[in-house]
Amino acid sequence: MKRFLVVLLSLVLLSSLVAAQPYVTVFEGRISTGQTVAVGNCTITVVQAADGSYYLMLRNGSRILELKPFAFGTEIERDGLKILLGSYTAQGGFIVVSVKPDFVTSLRPEVGARASFNGNVVEITAVGNRTIDVSVNGVARTLEVNKSVVVDLIAVEYDGNAINIYAAKPASETVSMEYSVFYPYGKIRVSGPVDVPITITSTSDSELSLSLKVTSIPEGWRASFRYEGVEVEEITLPPKGSVTLSLHIEAAGSGTVGFVIGDFPGSIQVEAAAVDVSIPYLSLEAEAGQRLAIPVTFTGSGTVEFEPKEVPAGWTMYLTDGQYRLRSFTVSGTFSATLLIEIPRNATLGDHRLSFTVNGEEHGLTVQVYKTYLGQPARLTVILTDESGNPVRGWVSVGGKNITTSAAGSITVELPAGEYRLTASAPGAIPKEEKIKLGDGEEKTLRITLARAPYYFEAKVQNDVLTVQAGASATTEITVTNLGSNEDEYRITLEGLEAGWSYVVSQDPSGATPIGSLKVDPGESVSAYLVVIAPFNVASGEINARLVITGKETKREIPVTIKIENPATLSLDVDYPTLTVKAGGSTATKIWVDSMGTTVTNVKITAQAPNGWEVEAVPAMIPRVGPTREGNMIISEGPTNVELRIRVPKSAPAGTYTITVTATGDQAKAETVITVRVTQGSSSAYIGIVLLVVVFGIVIWLMRRVGRR
Repeated sequence: MKRFLVVLLSLVLLSSLVAAQPYVTVFEGRISTGQTVAVGNCTITVVQAADGSYYLMLRNGSRILELKPFAFGTEIERDGLKILLGSYTAQGGFIVVSVKPDFVTSLRPEVGARASFNGNVVEITAVGNRTIDVSVNGVARTLEVNKSVVVDLIAVEYDGNAINIYAAKPASETVSMEYSVFYPYGKIRVSGPVDVPITITSTSDSELSLSLKVTSIPEGWRASFRYEGVEVEEITLPPKGSVTLSLHIEAAGSGTVGFVIGDFPGSIQVEAAAVDVSIPYLSLEAEAGQRLAIPVTFTGSGTVEFEPKEVPAGWTMYLTDGQYRLRSFTVSGTFSATLLIEIPRNATLGDHRLSFTVNGEEHGLTVQVYKTYLGQPARLTVILTDESGNPVRGWVSVGGKNITTSAAGSITVELPAGEYRLTASAPGAIPKEEKIKLGDGEEKTLRITLARAPYYFEAKVQNDVLTVQAGASATTEITVTNLGSNEDEYRITLEGLEAGWSYVVSQDPSGATPIGSLKVDPGESVSAYLVVIAPFNVASGEINARLVITGKETKREIPVTIKIENPATLSLDVDYPTLTVKAGGSTATKIWVDSMGTTVTNVKITAQAPNGWEVEAVPAMIPRVGPTREGNMIISEGPTNVELRIRVPKSAPAGTYTITVTATGDQAKAETVITVRVTQGSSSAYIGIVLLVVVFGIVIWLMRRVGRR
């Protein structure tokens, strides 16, 4: 029967350990009144009440953790201990004590992996797809995934990735005592003096004398042992008999009374019941991110000590009277306060328990979260304004994003929950940094006021592309706006012009009133004119220049493109466009070169003639042709003549030939064609006639001979 009971209790115990960290049995057997089982810092004893019933008492030092009637099937779980009660017979009560073992080490699921500790050996002998075979001190066991086995004081579990090994220390042997002490209350609530009954039972065959002493008591309290109304400091127990006395306590609040009966230490917690607490709600439904205000009423007279006890991670709970957070206060009559509960936006769905203590007594309620923003991005709106409250168009940098605001000075961006450093600024403003914290799914609006920078300006040109003709000028308007908080002076220059060009910054478009700089008051705008003057002989094309405006602490560069149009054209007039020359002879003619528009420089004269001909232009290069500018006057020197000299080779057959003459300058180009008629000399004619006579004679002679045959 005993073996069956042990097996039954072990199966019940092990069935409850399958899915959790394994428990290890450290004691199985019977204990009777006066016997003690020590497990770590805890002791387990059986005590007898005044009515003769038996209780199991679990203590940690002098503090009673559990006091339960000894009834079959009762299970006690406390501070890592599990105690399963069996039957109580004349030999005592049967108990099974198990503990959560201490973690020793982990092994990889590989054959041959082993761990040795305190004379124990755990080794892996086989590895399958879903199971592992292990040897624990020579005892073979098979482990499934997420299951565990226990061998003596060693537990082994397999989580699919590793084999975790735990070990427990055995309980100490039972110690027989000559007496046992039983009191049914470990914690009492009082509103005045109270007598706590304590039963002392002797297991000795002879009389037993025990001392009685109160060892600790809060200041202002009174406590003493009493037997039938008389204070006693020592008591004598009859052989195997029992005596019931009382611990008389006069409390002045809440606290703990410690005492010793013989060698037995004990304690009782006392809570003053001077103030009652009333909470109208036991359970509430709420949305994540919501703030709950729960009324709490305190009735009575005395001091209240409020302390949060169980608050989920990320939640906030405190008591307030609408002005202050309360932790300790006095009540006389009725006092109303508010329990504020702030639910984080990432709270998980489901029930959440919150509790607090008032003068050591626990109170609480359950909040069911039915909607959460867990994992949802936060939505941040930033509005930029100036010191007058007017919207400012600027930019915001946050979370690695750089965003330009709308004309109304606002941006909206979605970001993951977290803490961010935000930077905001605008043209003419001092950058400003803000630290912000965003919760899951939170919608937050942040207004940022930007102060004006001491020195800052904006500049623009009416036209950034100027078209100018050679020797003429082009004008564009420049506007400078002072956006800083101080007066500033601006210098304007044009960079990137080529040699011979000039410019002037003037108050008028014609350039008649040059200025050196512009003084501008804060918030004001001033205009000036840029006049660009092109050289008289400049070639057509483009120049990429830069307009540079420089203030005290700031500088702006604006690209300016200058397009040049030069209407210059070259003309070529030939005195004799048609020439006649004998082969081997030479001839010449004059060519008049002139410009019909503006000056053309570096005019080069070239000619294209038949092979073997010699053609020379004198001079071959003309430095300048056309009108020139001196001040406001245009002077024309007229055309320039060039002599074109032509020499024809003797071998040139008679005929008509052409020579192309090209004039190429920096600004223009022109061509003309000269026709040359080549004739032969008289001796050549005679030689030709003789040759003809000879040829005809040979032909006649051949015809006669052929005809005869």
